[in-house]
Amino acid sequence: MSGRRDMDRRSLTEAGMIMAFASVMFGLTFTFDKVPEILAQGIQPTVFPRIVLAIIFGLAALQFGRALNLRADASVGRVPAKGVPAIVFMTSATLVCFYILMPMIGTFPTLILFCPALAVLWGERRWALMSVSFAGFIGFIYLLFRVAMNVPLP
Repeated sequence: MSGRRDMDRRSLTEAGMIMAFASVMFGLTFTFDKVPEILAQGIQPTVFPRIVLAIIFGLAALQFGRALNLRADASVGRVPAKGVPAIVFMTSATLVCFYILMPMIGTFPTLILFCPALAVLWGERRWALMSVSFAGFIGFIYLLFRVAMNVPLP
């Protein structure tokens, strides 16, 4: 086992392609029409896509850096991925329910139902910690979208 470092070329390629895509899409947001301030409900239409693309770029950059630091002997023992676990489909169904419920009962009541439902689905048992986490998450969403960006939520 050598201490030699090598790179994971597949992950480097994936990360590079994602970073290139995010960069091109970010550049395209500069071609969007600007909405007059009086008509913009909170933030300009370009802000949200730019934030999402910056996060995508940042995560791909982390993957790129991790792929560069992969030890050579660690990449040899790669095993093919197994099938998709059932929990992925159950989580997806929960997200679809969230999407359906949100316009009917509102964003915050849906979040109050969704957070514990997801915790139960994933088998979480630390309810005190989860309650604090839920409250913090919902509070963060409120502060970010309603207070900071003045975005009306359903």
